[in-house]
Amino acid sequence: TITGNMSTLTPPVSLENPDNQWRVDYIQDVASQRDFDYPEEFYDHTEILWKDKGVLACYDRSNEYQLIDCANFLDRVHIVRKPDYTPSEQDILRCRVLTLGIFETTFQVEKVNFHMFDVGGQRDERRKWIQCFNDVTAIIFVTACSSYNMVLREDPNQNRLRESLDLFKSIWNNRWLRTISVILFLNKQDLLAEKIKAGKSRLEEYFPDYARYQTPLDATVEPGEDPEVVRAKYFIRDEFLRISTASGDGKHYCYPHFTCAVDTENIRRVFNDCRDIIQRMHLRQYELFDSVIR
Repeated sequence: TITGNMSTLTPPVSLENPDNQWRVDYIQDVASQRDFDYPEEFYDHTEILWKDKGVLACYDRSNEYQLIDCANFLDRVHIVRKPDYTPSEQDILRCRVLTLGIFETTFQVEKVNFHMFDVGGQRDERRKWIQCFNDVTAIIFVTACSSYNMVLREDPNQNRLRESLDLFKSIWNNRWLRTISVILFLNKQDLLAEKIKAGKSRLEEYFPDYARYQTPLDATVEPGEDPEVVRAKYFIRDEFLRISTASGDGKHYCYPHFTCAVDTENIRRVFNDCRDIIQRMHLRQYELFDSVIR
């Protein structure tokens, strides 16, 4: 993906070493093959290209095209290429698989059964959602906070985070969902922090209101957390809460959580909180149903 976009960017990016072009051609050729068994030369070419400053410059501009987050494996080709390599828990967590269709999962935690549907967030997948919303207790809405400077896969002129806000608004205001609360996962906090601290893509360049935003008094600061990162993540949180509080009907609520999917301890704490929230919602729905029957 990186080498394939070097010529499509404006302005385009050139290889630092033109002699590497044949390596690019090789990588692009084998990447299009199915069931490709990676030979040693594939890893050799990848490691050499990853040191080319032109390739790195294109990688730095990955917000201008579509690049999956698991590109960080390029820093570890020397490990991944070993015959005895076994993916670690972190390796698996960092893998990205595009969700197409609807995936249903049932699991039990402390004798409580949970029924979860994972649905694709792409525009052409959203029309399939409605069949999942019948008799649900809660909606878990996941947004990538690090996407504030990225474009949509389906529309290169649409900002990803703005698309997420628009989608959240359409779900929140949907008349068929006005009694279903939303658990908001403000995800990829690690990548958001990296971008904010790097300073290459300033949040106010994409969301001008950020320039006037001040960190709220209710902000919880983690030990050693950069104040600007705290300000950025709470700004994004408040953009969503501004939508959820605008209706003010009191029939459903938004529960925001800052998440990092590759931080297992963070996800464990968040899941415990969400489990309690979902159980309370279920009891509330049961009480409402019981009162109607009576």
